[in-house]
Amino acid sequence: MAGKYCRLYDEHLLKNIMVSTGLSVLEYIRENGELDSEEICEFIETNASDIIDDTIEHLSSCDEYDGEEQET
Repeated sequence: MAGKYCRLYDEHLLKNIMVSTGLSVLEYIRENGELDSEEICEFIETNASDIIDDTIEHLSSCDEYDGEEQET
């Protein structure tokens, strides 16, 4: 079984959470000007659960929409 492994995560979900985090940080920087890495990490730590929840909610609503669209 060389080269085989078990993923403990959903690649699509992880990628979308990373993109959402990047966009959130970009918006935070635009609103607050120049920030150091400590401030950015604090922002991510403070808002991580909201970013994850919002991303999952958005993906779920997109999946529901795609499902409805395919049924018609």
